[in-house]
Amino acid sequence: MSYQPGIYTEQGATERVFKDSSILNFGTDKDVALQFDGTKWTIVPLADDTLAEYGNGTLSLDRKWYGNIPTAYEELDASLSQLGLFGPMRPRGFNKLPRRLELKWVAGASGLPQLNAVTDPPAADTYNTAAILALLNADRHFEILGNNASSDDVTISAEGGIKMETDGGGTDAVILLPHLNAGQSPWTSFTWGTDQEVAWEGHIKTGSAITSEVIWAGLKLTNTSVTATDNDQVFFRFAPGTNSGKWQAVYSIGGTDTETDSGVTVAADTEYHLLVTIDSSRIARFYINGALVETSTALTNATDLIPYIGILESAAAAKHMYVYGQAISRKFA
Repeated sequence: MSYQPGIYTEQGATERVFKDSSILNFGTDKDVALQFDGTKWTIVPLADDTLAEYGNGTLSLDRKWYGNIPTAYEELDASLSQLGLFGPMRPRGFNKLPRRLELKWVAGASGLPQLNAVTDPPAADTYNTAAILALLNADRHFEILGNNASSDDVTISAEGGIKMETDGGGTDAVILLPHLNAGQSPWTSFTWGTDQEVAWEGHIKTGSAITSEVIWAGLKLTNTSVTATDNDQVFFRFAPGTNSGKWQAVYSIGGTDTETDSGVTVAADTEYHLLVTIDSSRIARFYINGALVETSTALTNATDLIPYIGILESAAAAKHMYVYGQAISRKFA
């Protein structure tokens, strides 16, 4: 056994012990100090706001923090970009106002998105039981539209979320959007500008057959699936005959369109988490299931966009998809 002040090493062993209150310093100027004083473990930097990183974005670390039993832990699964609480672990102290304007919508939890004619309050002289029931059962934040779309094209999915299904007319579509009527939904009463560090995400699932259809989701000026229509947009698009059946990350800046191969092949009956973030420099980043697939150049300044999710059939066969929810946020101006 060999000794140094506060440290000893067992001969023939790989263990080195730092006794209580020993300090381990890193950096030329002792920039970070590690110490265990017998009761607590502390990591103290020399300068405020010193950055600590775990992994580098390519090589990553999964992490578990345990409670007082093996089944109670907080886990960061790096490969899924997922943070979770397991067993009896519960959060505390999160019931506070966020620093950003944030909205979250769970599909089907507060009624079904319907045609706008259904969700508009009836005129005073046309109130009847059917109109009142339709209004009560309709989602107050989102509606649908589309070629040959009807309110029965949206149903509750027993496994969660909503199912959107076209009617099989050959060019039918069902498009999910927030109510555009003034004052009816905060999803459109508030603006989602390219200059406000907007983040949008959607959780969807493809249907059992994905041939002869188009799916699109993200932030646009209008509801169309066609890339060339909107001068400014950031959205995901899938069509089986385009880009070898892989998701496209699409962004348009002042009428100049960029369609990028995400590298992610779309499969039937598969969930996708789609995320677009716009930073303070108006750079948009596209993520699919937690993986970064595209980074834009600077978007047009101060352009307000609207979230849309849609499915369009391109042959005479009904097509369907599932929507589990959406979230959107922005900074306060």
